[in-house]
Amino acid sequence: MTADVDAPALAVERLSKRYGPVEVLRGVSFDVARGEVVGLVGANGAGKSTLIKILSGAVAASAGQVRIAGAVTNPATVRQAARAGVQTVHQEIGAGVIPGATVAENLTLDSLAPGGALWRSRRRTRAAAREIAAAAGLGADLEAVLDRPIEELPTSERQQVVIARALSARPRLLVLDEPTATLSTRESERVLASVGRMAAAGVAVLYVSHRLAEIERICERVVVLRDGVVQRDVPAPFVARALAEAMLGGTLSTLRHEIRGGGSPVLEARGVRARPDGAPFDLVVRAGEVVGITGLVGSGQTELLEQLYGARRLLGGTLSLRGRPYAPQSPADAVRAGVGLVAESRAEQIVPTWSVRRHVTLPRVRAHSRFGLMDPRLERATARRTLGDFGVVGPGADAELGDLSGGNQQKVLVGRWFDGHSTLVLLDEPFRGVDVGARADIAAHLRERAHDIGLVVASSDPAEILQVADRVVVMADGGVSGELRADQMTTEELSRLLTTPARHSRTTDARENRRAFGLETT
Repeated sequence: MTADVDAPALAVERLSKRYGPVEVLRGVSFDVARGEVVGLVGANGAGKSTLIKILSGAVAASAGQVRIAGAVTNPATVRQAARAGVQTVHQEIGAGVIPGATVAENLTLDSLAPGGALWRSRRRTRAAAREIAAAAGLGADLEAVLDRPIEELPTSERQQVVIARALSARPRLLVLDEPTATLSTRESERVLASVGRMAAAGVAVLYVSHRLAEIERICERVVVLRDGVVQRDVPAPFVARALAEAMLGGTLSTLRHEIRGGGSPVLEARGVRARPDGAPFDLVVRAGEVVGITGLVGSGQTELLEQLYGARRLLGGTLSLRGRPYAPQSPADAVRAGVGLVAESRAEQIVPTWSVRRHVTLPRVRAHSRFGLMDPRLERATARRTLGDFGVVGPGADAELGDLSGGNQQKVLVGRWFDGHSTLVLLDEPFRGVDVGARADIAAHLRERAHDIGLVVASSDPAEILQVADRVVVMADGGVSGELRADQMTTEELSRLLTTPARHSRTTDARENRRAFGLETT
C-alpha cells in the first residue's frame, strides 16, 4: 500500500457495526495523524472494544470505512491489518503470547518468521530478541530471562514483551488497549515513555485507557465514545472530570425504589485494599440494603469482590461476617460461610452441556446428594423454585443452560445464590450482556430478596447501579474516593468522585451517616 504522506495515519469514516437489531457503533468518525497520540475513552458498553476489533481486523464493520495512510483498508483479517501497518496490543495478555515458547521466541515471533518458518536458530533468535527488547527500552530487564518459558514471567512482564514485539513491526498505527491495567507504577512509567518515543518516531498511537490521569499526560486529543457514538473530540489541555462527565452523559436516571438503611451488619471490612497500590478503606454492608460499587473500568471493583470471596488473597485489613472473623482462603471457604459470587464473565460460569438444574445446584452439591451421588429429585425441586422465583423463561430445569437466552442464563446464575443458605451475595457486573427487560427483572428480584442478607453489586455503569442500590461506594485507583446515598447521586458529583484520588477512607453505612448528621442516636 502506497502511503500518502499528507493523509492521517488513521481515518475512521462513518463506521457502524450492527449485531442483529443492536447497533453497537453508529457513524463513528475521527482521525489520528502521524506521530500523534489520541486517547479513546468511554464507559462500559460504549463501543470501544468493537472499534478496536474492527481496526485490528478481528471483526468486519457493517458500514463505513477505515483508511490507513490515505488508502481504504477495511481489514478483513488480523494479517491484513498488520500488512496495512496496524498493530494492536489487546488487554488480554494471553491472546498475545504463545505458552511453551520462550521469551525470545515470543519477542521474535513476527520478525523472524513472517512466512511461518518452522525452524530458527537459537543464536539468531536471541540476537533478534535483544535488538527488539533494546529498541523498546527493555534490554537490561529481559536479557536474563530470554530462555525462560513466557508463562513463567509475571503478567506485567508478558505485557511488555507483547508491546515490544508490536513495536518491532514498525507500525503506522499502534492501538494500545488498556496497556497499563496490570502494571505497577514503575512499569506503567516505562510504557508511557515508550509511547512518547513511538510518537516522536512518527508512529500514530490510539491509546485506550480507563486511567484518565495517563490520558491527560500523554494524549494530544481525546475521543469520547458513548453508546456507540462519538460524543466529543477534545484537544489538549483537558480535565479528567470533564472527560468523566462526557463519558457518563446527561442526568442520571431517577430512582424507582425507596432507599433502605438496612439492619444489623452482615459484612464489616476494615482497612482492606483492592490493589497493592490502593489506599486502605472500610466497608460495612447491612442486612436488607443493597450496596452499589461503581468506578471507571479497572478501579478495583472486581479485585475487591474476589478477595471477599476468597478467590484472591486479602491484601490487608480484616473481615467479619455476622460479627465473627471471616478469612476465606478459597471460594469453597466462602461458600461454606454463606458468601456467593456472580462473576463478571458469564461464560466462565457456564459448563457446556450441563443442564439448568446442575448449574443451579452446583454451589450446594452436598445439600443435593445422597450417599455421595447427586439426587435428581432434590436438584429439580431446587431448580424449579429458582426458575419460578426469578422468572426464568425457557424449556425447563433439564434443558442445557446454553439453550436459554442470555438474560435467562444470567437469572439462573444470580438466582442460585438465593436458596436460603446465603448471608452475603456479591455480584460483579450482573447486568452485562442482558437486555433492558432482563436487567429490570434482575434488579427487582435482587431488591425483593435482600431483606435478611447483604448484597453488593458492582458495575462500571452508574445507571445500572441506580436501578438497584441504596448506597453507592465510588472507587478510583484501587481505593474509595467517596460514597453517596443513591438518591443523592448526580452526574456532577459522581464525575468528581470518579476522578478524585482515593485516600485512606473509613467508609460508613447509611445508619452511620444519619448519626453523623444528628438524625439518629446511638
